[in-house]
Amino acid sequence: MYLGDAQNVDPERFAGQFSSDSQRFEIGVDLYSAPEFEGGLIIFGRNVAMKIGGLVKADFIYDFNPIDSTDSFVTTSIPVGAPPRTNARFHARQSRLSFDTRWKTSAQIVRIYVEGDFFSDSDRFRLRHAYGEIGSLLVGQTWTTFTDVAAAPATLDFEGSVSSVNRRQAQARWTQAILSEDLTLALAVEDARFIIETLPGVDIAPRKPSPDFASHLRFEQEWGRFQVGGLYRIVGGQLVGESTEQYGDDMETLPAWGVNITGVVLLTDVTKSYFQILVGDGIGSYRSLPDAVPISADQIGLLPIFGWMVGFTRDWNDSLSSNFTYAENNLDTSDFQAGDDVQRTTYLAANLIWSPWERAKFGVEYLYGIRENVDGAVGDAHRVQASFIFDLP
Repeated sequence: MYLGDAQNVDPERFAGQFSSDSQRFEIGVDLYSAPEFEGGLIIFGRNVAMKIGGLVKADFIYDFNPIDSTDSFVTTSIPVGAPPRTNARFHARQSRLSFDTRWKTSAQIVRIYVEGDFFSDSDRFRLRHAYGEIGSLLVGQTWTTFTDVAAAPATLDFEGSVSSVNRRQAQARWTQAILSEDLTLALAVEDARFIIETLPGVDIAPRKPSPDFASHLRFEQEWGRFQVGGLYRIVGGQLVGESTEQYGDDMETLPAWGVNITGVVLLTDVTKSYFQILVGDGIGSYRSLPDAVPISADQIGLLPIFGWMVGFTRDWNDSLSSNFTYAENNLDTSDFQAGDDVQRTTYLAANLIWSPWERAKFGVEYLYGIRENVDGAVGDAHRVQASFIFDLP
């Protein structure tokens, strides 16, 4: 076994094209993709290599208005009508550690990738990614097939855009080029989550009678990339407790669906734009929102959702970049909903990131969010966040 700088040993024999790779066009900061399998610290064995990656990210946050999520800018946690308050918060919970292991078989390269961070209660280490890949098959936990992280905003804020689908979940995915190498189709069976908004006096528990069936069709060129993601699943609700004696214990099921359209375009060699349009019925949990609400004492109704995002990222020079993101998310409402349930959220982020040394960055970001409730009441919040990032080689 050899342990040392990978530049002294050729890692090319472990290189390969994997379906989990993302194309970020090397503009702005990238906090989504796995580290490149080159340079830095790689452990070599016989026909096997492991890249150790990660980063330390320290965040210094100041809120000018009330917001209950002090570590990330979650617009649904903006209280409406709360007394004025400010808040200062320092943490390093987004720091990460990853292990990218690859080995050769007789025909192809096999890959296992595991990554975790400390963004959890009591700062405990938690799982972000854990998957294996061989050929077109990926099995494990990673970004849902329904999204495209290449179109995710380059924000210092951990939460990101209110419409951006940034969920990681267990899945089995098959990815295949069709017609040409520029066009790929991915099909996946994924873990399901289902959220029913609770109402006083109505106790309907969420049920998941089927997995989520996710797919995407992706077209990619050197100047840009476009993707259409699709989602279909069966969700359900069931009365619990004493109510089952009155209504019986049958489970109500409903079909839910979603479409996620994303794109990234290189406007110049140093500027890219990105966009997203999200529409669906009963998929609010992909943005930590309710999927359904009770529409009677023993029935649920799915909540339609519509979200959109636009953004720009620019490299001003070799060491300075910035990003601007604006997004909105809208949920339809039901007559049974409480007036203080969320109906609409807005997110704006603008930053400037300086890289004075290799693998070291400092950035400042302004964040603004709006929450509008079912009853029309509105709350907003302003935040400034400064971040120091040190990437493991």
